[in-house]
Amino acid sequence: MPYAPDLSGHALDDRYELHALIGEGAFGRVYQGRDRRLARPVAIKVIKPWWTEDPDWVASFEREAQLLARVSDPGIVQIFDVGHAPEGLYYVSELVDGENLASRLRRGALPPWQACGIAAQLCRGLAHAHAQRIVHRDVKPANILLSSRGRVKVGDFGVARLAEGTTDGAAATVVGTPKYMAPEQGRGRPTTPATDVYSVGVVFYEMLSGKPPFNEDSVVAMAVRHLQDPPPPLPAGVPAPLAAIVGRALAKDPARRYADGAEMADALVEARRSYSGRQRTGAPRSRSRATAHAPGPAGAPVGTRALVAPGGTATAVSTPAPVRRAAGLDDAPAGAPARTRDPGPPTPDATRPAPPAFPRRNVNPAARRRAIAALALAFALLTAMVAGSILLAGPVRTRVPKLTGLSRAAARARAHRGHLHALFATRYDAAPAGTVVAQHPGAGVVVKDGSTVWATVSRGLAPVPVPLVVQEASSEAQATMQGSGLKTAITYVAAPGITPGTVTRTFPRAGVSAPAHSTVTLFEAETPRWRPLTSFSGGRSTVFSIRGRQWRMVYTMAFHGTCTWIFFCSGPSAQVVNAATGSTVDSFGLNDGATRTTTVSSGPGEYEIRVKPGGDEARWSLQVEDYY
Repeated sequence: MPYAPDLSGHALDDRYELHALIGEGAFGRVYQGRDRRLARPVAIKVIKPWWTEDPDWVASFEREAQLLARVSDPGIVQIFDVGHAPEGLYYVSELVDGENLASRLRRGALPPWQACGIAAQLCRGLAHAHAQRIVHRDVKPANILLSSRGRVKVGDFGVARLAEGTTDGAAATVVGTPKYMAPEQGRGRPTTPATDVYSVGVVFYEMLSGKPPFNEDSVVAMAVRHLQDPPPPLPAGVPAPLAAIVGRALAKDPARRYADGAEMADALVEARRSYSGRQRTGAPRSRSRATAHAPGPAGAPVGTRALVAPGGTATAVSTPAPVRRAAGLDDAPAGAPARTRDPGPPTPDATRPAPPAFPRRNVNPAARRRAIAALALAFALLTAMVAGSILLAGPVRTRVPKLTGLSRAAARARAHRGHLHALFATRYDAAPAGTVVAQHPGAGVVVKDGSTVWATVSRGLAPVPVPLVVQEASSEAQATMQGSGLKTAITYVAAPGITPGTVTRTFPRAGVSAPAHSTVTLFEAETPRWRPLTSFSGGRSTVFSIRGRQWRMVYTMAFHGTCTWIFFCSGPSAQVVNAATGSTVDSFGLNDGATRTTTVSSGPGEYEIRVKPGGDEARWSLQVEDYY
């Protein structure tokens, strides 16, 4: 499986230093870094190199940066910049000093009201995104950052979408983390702010109990549990108001959950306020002394400590319940660790007698001490020898071969022969497509055996937008295309009413990107000429359409019979009629002879010719020609 190279030590665009890798996601790596221009620490997310060939993933990366910029809020990780360096796409955001919630939960569950404060801050941050119709869709502990100042920040909107119902472009695509995924996500249905509420409910459940409600090895089994099974009960020590909030947030039906982050945050604040009010009105603060001692150290109840006396005897003593302030719900920042008042060391009720002393025996004789010392010395010598051999031999190293100028397959094979891994990115370049044009590390650099070489492969010249040359002279259009790196081919077309030699259209059309040095067809208006349109012999023609500014009738007529022998003959006559208006455009007599011509300058339109026979018999035929 390919893996992204560690870019620690690089500087993107000669501005953003990459100091150390601090996280990794499905298509990006996050580095702790520094902005040289503004002299401040930053976090930098760099897309993995093989995704640069996939336009969908590139669009997802750019959308993540745009969404982060839109939801500017103290509870959301802020974005500073976005760019495209030779090492890949990247964006720069604030660096949160602290840890993520996933790291904190590995140490166990949180105190209930501290978890309540973190959840309230989390909901407030999401509420700002929900107000702009943006759904996170991947709320999980790894994406929740706890700053050293007690602030909670939401990060990684990489799978977020505009919450617009059926217009969600990926409604049929299941995205998110199965362990924290709402039922509607598992079904591939459109997401809403209530989808994030469900995920927050899972995170809140995990903060209170130390583990998520469902934890299956199979993704399918996990989705089925979220779809069908109720969550297991929370631990007995969780306050009832918080358990009720978790229950509503984890409702299978989105309509039964809190509508969005703001409504859930208000519920958390109200739960804390109600609980604090009950505490002030005289709720019991600790159990009686007799009850506290009853179970003993193995099952000591809440409010007791186990003291181990000499000899292993344990004593349970009552301690006052710690006084907690509402983290993030009163005047303290939301999500801050719950403050406790140290009750001091426990005081036992009565002094117990020490256990009886046993006769002393020699458990470490001199012979045993000498044997242990000899074994320790031998082990130290062996360790030193192994360490020395490793230091002298050092790691196996190899010299990076030259990959530039090779094809992708040849470069991969050459790197493999040198015991190196080759990863490829692409870019537009003057070199032939498929040729390696750059590599890192460079040829000749000595690296560890098994290291990764990042090679950049040419995609050929960048596509060229076709210039707009319609209505230009053909010679000018050809010069424009040549200046843009494109070739031309001429196709002459009839274009009534357009000056000959003018470009009427192009293929591909203007604005479309064409491969560099490819051919664009110019459709050029040709010089007008007479074009046969229709012919007939009889009483009248069919209706015909004229496109040119003028047209003509070419006819042949000859008398026959007795008219041949007499001086005067009455021949046929023609009448030109506008078919739209019925008005007569022209009329003329058909004279005896062949290829006689009558020209009409009526311009474009629909016309009809009607021929009336004369007083003598005659043979005739007529052809209409258009001029364009």
